[in-house]
Amino acid sequence: MTTPTLDRHAPTIGLESRPVVPEGQAPAMRPGDRRARRVLWWAACLICGGLVGLVLAIVGTLRGRTPSRLRRGVVVSGTAVQLASGGSFAVAGADGDGGLWETTRMVVNAPVSGAALLYGVGKGGVVHQGGNGTTAVVLDDGVVRAGTMFGTVFLTDQRMETDSPRTRRLAEHEAQHADQWAAFSLAGGPAAFPALYALDEAFFPGAFNHFERQAGLDDGGYDTPSDCPSIAGRLTLVSLGLVTGSIRVARRRLRGPSPAATGRQDFPRSAS
Repeated sequence: MTTPTLDRHAPTIGLESRPVVPEGQAPAMRPGDRRARRVLWWAACLICGGLVGLVLAIVGTLRGRTPSRLRRGVVVSGTAVQLASGGSFAVAGADGDGGLWETTRMVVNAPVSGAALLYGVGKGGVVHQGGNGTTAVVLDDGVVRAGTMFGTVFLTDQRMETDSPRTRRLAEHEAQHADQWAAFSLAGGPAAFPALYALDEAFFPGAFNHFERQAGLDDGGYDTPSDCPSIAGRLTLVSLGLVTGSIRVARRRLRGPSPAATGRQDFPRSAS
């Protein structure tokens, strides 16, 4: 008795399936790399935009928004320039023997201070270290008024006599400006204070400027005006407020009420 022959198929070996990455597409980042890039981005936004920039960067990241190439380029370039300028100030002109606030002020103002120090030294200025954590650079020209504070570096054309009471009072006045630079830079980046100062100066020039008043008019060499604060500046601000309000009201009237407010709903028309 013969047994029938059973036909058996040869076993097939399945190939391991791997995800195919299209050409030109970068492989997915690891979670650790993604976190590191996120932290670096937040740090760059903090350097360029202060605490406001950091908050906006964190909110954008949590919402899944990806910054544009232009924004990334501006932030990265600004961060690189500020780190280089701050490093030059740390090497050439830093004096960190003060307390906690003076050290914090020096670090926050380092990018602006470094740029001002490089400018002053490049023009042949004489550097004087102050006892309140500030640095004065005496120049022959290229300064505004009797001098201007940039971060913690004071560019001036006045001869700085150490034992002079006038010099000590001026140094305290400029130290107040250094505090203002640090506070607003920490809040909104290094461009915050000069922008606000210029805006205030446009409406309240000279001795009417609120930042100068806070730093001390007498110590800064200003004569206190009789009508301080400036009535003209207040009238200008009120006028701008009225103009802005009128423009907004006019724009709303031109737009007309929204469909939701009127209770009407527009339906698409059918083709005839």
